[in-house]
Amino acid sequence: MHKPVMVREVMEYLNPPVGGIAVDATVGAGGHACALAERLGRDGLLIALDRDAQMLALAQQNLADIPCMAHYIHADYRNLPEVLQELQIKAVDSILVDMGVCSEQLDDPERGFAFRYDAPLDMRLDREQPTTAYHLLQRIRLPDLVRILREYGGEQWAKPIARAIIRRRDQGRMNTTGDLAAAVLEAIPKKFQEKRIHPATRTFQAIRIAVNRELDDLQPAFEAMAGCLKVGGVICVLAYHSLEDRAVKHAFRNLSQRVREPVGVGASATEAARPVLEILTPKPVEPSEAEIQDNPRARSAKLRAARRAG
Repeated sequence: MHKPVMVREVMEYLNPPVGGIAVDATVGAGGHACALAERLGRDGLLIALDRDAQMLALAQQNLADIPCMAHYIHADYRNLPEVLQELQIKAVDSILVDMGVCSEQLDDPERGFAFRYDAPLDMRLDREQPTTAYHLLQRIRLPDLVRILREYGGEQWAKPIARAIIRRRDQGRMNTTGDLAAAVLEAIPKKFQEKRIHPATRTFQAIRIAVNRELDDLQPAFEAMAGCLKVGGVICVLAYHSLEDRAVKHAFRNLSQRVREPVGVGASATEAARPVLEILTPKPVEPSEAEIQDNPRARSAKLRAARRAG
């Protein structure tokens, strides 16, 4: 069962008002959304997005008894401005983006995210998109695969792993998650294989990120989402990869340094000089040791939050 990460810290920063509007832009199984709904109360509105229709249905089931109204929408969080426009909502009080993959997704053999099962190479978060991990690996060139493994997985054995994957592919032996894991084990000498985590962990992460284009257009997306906040509203982002966290950091920093245009003829210089966002987390907040022990998948999480300036 999925355990939402840093729920207490997320709620402390977001703190949505009773009767307000909150967005969980990556609702997953609904753990954070449940806490948001309790704060919003009967007169509030929860907008729940997920690019995974299966997870959205699970969230709707898990959140059946929440006190507030809710909209459940199959969409990528990067499309939040368009979603709000469709709903005719100008601005919201709180936005949460949790960029992690749910345990339910990782633990479902059919989804192909994990090396624990010999399953089809799928790895799609949105199963309506055409490109699976199998399709990606069938057509990718060696230099591109090396780059993906290095950039998205931080894999120091990227080149030998990429060669092993392509060799197996050319032999018709790259069809399942078991085949992919076997290629990694072939490529890394046994004495250098880590004991703490499975040697294929970084490769699976990198290919999943590439399949789902998880790092595409992040900085402009966060800047656009900040524009969806009411004055005083807060955006919180949970990132699990250094490239994700860097995009959030840069977007927040850019908006904290960017001044708003003067509003109205008599707007003062002070009003014009106010930034778009006020950063609430100069350094990212990380989970406590107790939480990591209880939920090891939280270990790489970094939380950043910012408030829409008045």
